[in-house]
Amino acid sequence: MNYVEYNREERDMCAHLFRLLLENQPKWPALKDFLGLTEIENPRIFCEAALLRDAYFVREGNSNLDDFIDKICVKIAEQKNIKKPITYSQLLEKLKVKKIHPREIKYKIEKSEETGISEDDKTVYKELQGMFNAKPDIVICYNDQLLIYEAKYKIQFNKKQFDRTKLIGQIWANFLYEDLGFSSVPKYDVRKIGVGLSTPHVSWEKIYDIAKRYWQESDFSLRVLAKVKEKIDI
Repeated sequence: MNYVEYNREERDMCAHLFRLLLENQPKWPALKDFLGLTEIENPRIFCEAALLRDAYFVREGNSNLDDFIDKICVKIAEQKNIKKPITYSQLLEKLKVKKIHPREIKYKIEKSEETGISEDDKTVYKELQGMFNAKPDIVICYNDQLLIYEAKYKIQFNKKQFDRTKLIGQIWANFLYEDLGFSSVPKYDVRKIGVGLSTPHVSWEKIYDIAKRYWQESDFSLRVLAKVKEKIDI
C-alpha cells in the first residue's frame, strides 16, 4: 500500500487543506465554500499558528514585555477562577531572576526552592506554558471573525486539548487582535475538522468534495484527500 494512502498524520492533511483554502485569490472560492459564505473580505489564513510564542519573540527586548505576560497571566487566572495570582513580574522577583521563557516556566517553578508559590499559581503557569507550546492547525481571520480549527484524522479529539484551544482563542482575541489584522476585539470560535463519524464542524469528506471542484484527478493534494473515501484501519 502506498504511503499517500495510509499516512495517518492530520498535519499532512492540513497542509493540503491549507493549499486548497488559498485557491484562486483574490476571489477565494474554495475558502468561501469551506466557510459557507458567498462574500468575504481581506481573509488571512495561518497553518499551525504559534501566535503567542511568536508574539513573545518579536516583543523580546521591549520594556513592556513583562507587562504583556502579566496581563495574559491575569486572564488565565480569570479563566481558571483563580483570584490574585502571582504575576509574571512578581514571580521573577520571587525566583530572583530577570527572565524566564514561558515555555520553560513550569519546569523552573518546580525546580525552585521558593515555597511561596501556591498550587493555584502553578496552575496558571502550567497553563501559560501549554499555551506557548500549542499550535492550532488552521486559523482563519476575516471581517470581525477569528476562527480556530483543531483537526484530527485517525485519532479522537482530546477534550483537554480542545478546551485549552478555546482559552487560547480568548487570549488571542483580547491581547493579540492587532497582530492578526483586526482593528478591534473580534468574535472568536474554536471548531473541529474530522471525519464525518466524529461529528466535526467541518468533515474531511466535505473538504474532499470541495477539492474536487478545483483540482484534477491527477493532482497530488486531491489524491491525499481522497483517503477519506476509504475507511482504512491501520
